[in-house]
Parts: sequence; C-alpha cells; structure tokens
Amino acid sequence: MRPFSEYSLLLSGAVLLFSSASAQTAASSQHPQDAFTVRDTAPILKAPEAFHEQLVLKPLNDGSVYSHFQFTTHIGTMMDEEHFDGAASNIFTHYNLFPRSIGQILHSFDVEELHLTFTQGRWQYSDWGYPLAPSAGTGVELWAWLNDEKQQTDANWKGLTNTLSGLFCASLNFIDDTISIEPKLSFRNEGLYNVHSRSNSSSSEVPKKLRYGSLPHENVCTENLTPWIKLLPCKSKAGIATLLKSHKLFDTRFYSMAVHVRLVCEDELCKVKSLELTQTITTVFDVARQNGSYDWSLSGLFEREITQACPLASTSSVVMHLPQTTQYPSQFELTPYPAQGTYTIGSGENVQEIAAYDLKKVLEDEASAPFQLSLRWENSRPKSVRPITPGIVAHRYFTGFGQERGGLAIEIHNNNKQDIEAILLDTLPWYLKLYLHTFSVEMNGEALKNQRDVVKKMFYQQAVDRSRPAVLELALNLPAQSMVKFSISFDKVFLKYTEHPPDANRGFDIGYAVVTVPLPRQQGQIGYGGLDHLRIYQEREASLVDSRRAAGAASNEDDKNQPAKDKIRVYTETLLVSLPTPDFSMPYNVITLTCTVIALFFGSMFNLMTRNFEMAEPAEANKGRDVKGKEKSEAS
Repeated sequence: MRPFSEYSLLLSGAVLLFSSASAQTAASSQHPQDAFTVRDTAPILKAPEAFHEQLVLKPLNDGSVYSHFQFTTHIGTMMDEEHFDGAASNIFTHYNLFPRSIGQILHSFDVEELHLTFTQGRWQYSDWGYPLAPSAGTGVELWAWLNDEKQQTDANWKGLTNTLSGLFCASLNFIDDTISIEPKLSFRNEGLYNVHSRSNSSSSEVPKKLRYGSLPHENVCTENLTPWIKLLPCKSKAGIATLLKSHKLFDTRFYSMAVHVRLVCEDELCKVKSLELTQTITTVFDVARQNGSYDWSLSGLFEREITQACPLASTSSVVMHLPQTTQYPSQFELTPYPAQGTYTIGSGENVQEIAAYDLKKVLEDEASAPFQLSLRWENSRPKSVRPITPGIVAHRYFTGFGQERGGLAIEIHNNNKQDIEAILLDTLPWYLKLYLHTFSVEMNGEALKNQRDVVKKMFYQQAVDRSRPAVLELALNLPAQSMVKFSISFDKVFLKYTEHPPDANRGFDIGYAVVTVPLPRQQGQIGYGGLDHLRIYQEREASLVDSRRAAGAASNEDDKNQPAKDKIRVYTETLLVSLPTPDFSMPYNVITLTCTVIALFFGSMFNLMTRNFEMAEPAEANKGRDVKGKEKSEAS
C-alpha cells in the first residue's frame, strides 16, 4: 500500500498541475492582457511572514558595554497595495510567526501604529552619545496612531491601554484622560511607508488620531519581561534571545524594553507593503563594577551562551561596533575575529568599524561549540578613546521655593556648528497651574527681546482640574553653539486628602520633556538614530533604506548637497515636586486614641452587662464547716 499511496499522490499532483496550467493557457489565449494584469496585481504570498534577529554590541567611552537586541517580524510581506489595508486589515486571518495577541489588539482597536517602551534608569547623552534605537524617559511611554473612521478614538485608546496593561503585567490602565494628550508637532508617523504616503491619495482618506501617555513612576521588572519574551517565535529557547536573563538585565546602568508596530515598504516605489513588529531590549553594562576590569565576554555579561540560531529566523546575526580610538589602534583584541573581516560605515571623523557574525553559518555544525565573543583591552583598560560630543543636550529642573509657588526651566544646548530646527514637548499635570504670561526665553544667559527669533510656533493647552494636563509644544530654531533656556512659573494646587498617594511626603513624579531634532547622521551617535539603521545589515533591505533617504532628499533641491539626517528624540530628567501635604499623622493619632477609648469603655461595659455575679461565702466559715464534717465522719 505504501508504493501505491506515493504513486497516487504523484498522480494527483500531476493532474492538479496540468489542470492549473491548462486553465492559465486558456485564460491567456482568450484575454492575454487580462491574464497578464491578474498575474501582476495578485498578492505574491511568497513570504507572508518573516523574522529577523540581531544583537548589536559596542564598548562605550566610560568603559561600559552597550547591547541592543532587536527582533523584527514582518507580516503581509510581498503583498501589493491593492490587497494591503493597513494594521486593521484582513491580513490577520492566520498566525505563524506574528504573535496572535498583538494582532488581535491591532485589529480590535483599529491601531495603525503602536510604540510602547519600558525604561529603567536614564540614558546619559553626554557620556554615551545617542542610543542606537530611539529610547524613552524613565518609566513607561505609550503612543499610538488610531484609525478614527468610526470616531471611537477615545474608547479605542482606553481599551488599548487596559489590554496592554493585562498583556505586559503593567499599570498602563492608569493612563487615563488626566495624563493623555494629542501632540500637534511631535511623535509623527514613523516607518518607510509613511514617507511615500505623502504622494498616496488613498492614505489621507482614512482619518487618524494620535494619543500619547506616560507613567514616570512605573517600575520595570521581570513580570514585564516574561510576556515580552513570549511574543518571540522561538521564545528564549533558541537564538540570541537565550541571552535574556532577567537577573543580569536588571543589574545594569540602563535598561529599556520596547515594542514598535508600524507599516513599511518592501520596494523602492512602495507598491508592496508589510506590517513590521520590532521588539528591542537595550542595556548598558557596568563591567568595571563587577570585576574591576574593562574586559568582557558574552558569557560574562549574560551568564548564558548562544548554542544555536533561531530556526524560524531568516537572518540571525551579531554585530560588533569596534571602539573608536584616537591612538594605539591595536590596544584591544577581538575574539573571534570575523572570517570575512570588518567593514566601515561613515567617513571622516564619523567613520565606524564594524564586525558582523552570521550565527547560522557560525553555528551550522551541530557539534560546534557555542558562540563566544570577547573583547580584551591592553592592560585591561582603554588608553585613548575618541570623545563623544552630542549635538543636542537638554536638561529640565524646578526653580523657586516653598509649598505654594514654583517655576520650571528647560535648557537646550546646541553644540552643532549650524542652526538646528527642533520641537519641544512638555506635559505637566493639572495640579501645576502654569502662567503663560511668565514664559521667557534666554540665550547664553541673556534675555531675548524678540522671542520669535527662537520660538517659531507655539501650541499651548490649558489644564483642566482632574480632566486633562497642561501641554506646551514649541517649534524652535536653535542657533549654532548656543544655550537656550525657557522658563515659566506655576502655582501648586491643594489636593483633596483622598488624592494623595500612600507615600504623600515623597512627592509627585513629573514626567520628562521631549526634544525632537533632526541631526546629521553619526554625530555623537553609536550608530544611526532611527529604527531603520538595523535594516542596513539585511542585504535584502539595504537598497530600500538608501532609496528612501534619496527620495526624501530629492523632494527638496536645496537638501541634495546636505548631509543625511535622522530624527532623534532627546529626553530630559524626570522631576519630583512636593505639593502642600496635610499632616496625615493627626488623623492617625485621633483614630488611635478614639479606638483605644472605645475599646476600654466597651470592654468594661461589656463585662458589667454580661458577667453573672454570685455571693461568695467567707473563707473562715467554709473552713469551720469542713472541720465539723470531718469530726462527724470519724464519730460514725
């Protein structure tokens, strides 16, 4: 029976192949143009889903080690524009590599683009430059573009926050109307698709709205990491995800975990689109604190080893950014050295030497040893490393004193040799009442008479008590080699005693301000500034990135000779404000004293009312009775 079944399968396959071929021949003979059109417009589901994983490593100037995990999943790949309707389309009819939980969330709440970031610590721009992928401030940041065709944006935003809260075991459900905003200039659409969509008339037919919220006091822990890992096709069983050990990840100077969903293009003309899910984890290890040496290895950093690449990944690679030294070019040793050698990106002072490892080739032999990567410095310490000069650095702090009034100051340093256009977004809670007439601008310590020289556009939303926050958004023109300072005063509101947190004397956390600025590529950066930088290492998409940037430069003739730029978001510090706080010890003392008095009074009265009192005879009478009874018993 076995040979017969094999022959029958072959025969049935041949019959199906012959019937399909004859049908195509008949169609082409009758309507040759129609057959050609159908073959061109039908979606080519050659690779409906694809998964890529990559690990980027780089020693920083202060001896720390930067690591960036990126896992990219595509769905709807090779699907043309007539069959692709966006994130909420019918592409979520089958799940293979793309996580079902994310697909259902996008489809249920009409999400076109989603960005969720968990951050512990603060990125040190002055010491580390700019991160390889967009970072966020301390806590949790969530912003999304929602389809407003059914005019249910507020309901979808509330459902999105509550669903993500349950998925990632976080307090995202606290992002309500009192802290949610709709930026007008910041947090624009990302992705390759949106660059080309400006010339696409169909993209403007569906209205979209932006929602943004943040929780600066949210702590990041293993409960958030575990569901994040479950979204990966191979989980943490294979591939570079095996290095994700929570004990080592949270014992770092900086930790950031993100989920990004956006639409991208798969060809130069953007006729083929796909939905991209990018999961990233960024850490900064302080290796000198652990063993007193700046030498490191993968097994030493993560206490785990990579034994095999993820079998479901199309590409699996480890990229090493070699230190940019000014002297002693051989002061470090990289082991193992890549078989194909290293290559460089950039030019001049911004040149970066890179070593890439293809894990599928390195670990193709099942009997091969685990992948080991280590870097050792001469005398266990770097001698001379090229300093980092970030183009834009921002700081924010409170001014004033007392429990009633205060002020807010934001300083932006432009270290570039040319003027820079930037966008500043600052959100303050409703219990800080801003006074817009006190807004002032200073440049290099001197007050500006004409604020229009720096502030080109301003958007201000006044706060409403217990309803919405205050929003200040500025379009700026920062002069070269300057320090611009913005100041504004506010009053502190008296809150109800039920609105204070349990640790009221600690204060209230105030979120960060965000500066969005286009900077020349690789200026003070570890690598490229956006998510598109890692696509450059994928040969299939390298030309798409170059064509996208070329298309953006070609739209303006004056920009053709200008260096390529990337939009970077710079986050300031989170602040802690102390509001007028009642003496919570007085109610505690009153309650304690009252309870004590009531307990004593109630106990005494209860004993008097419930106890049964009986007359007790004197002890001497009882003793005489016992003696007489004893004499009577002896006489008898």
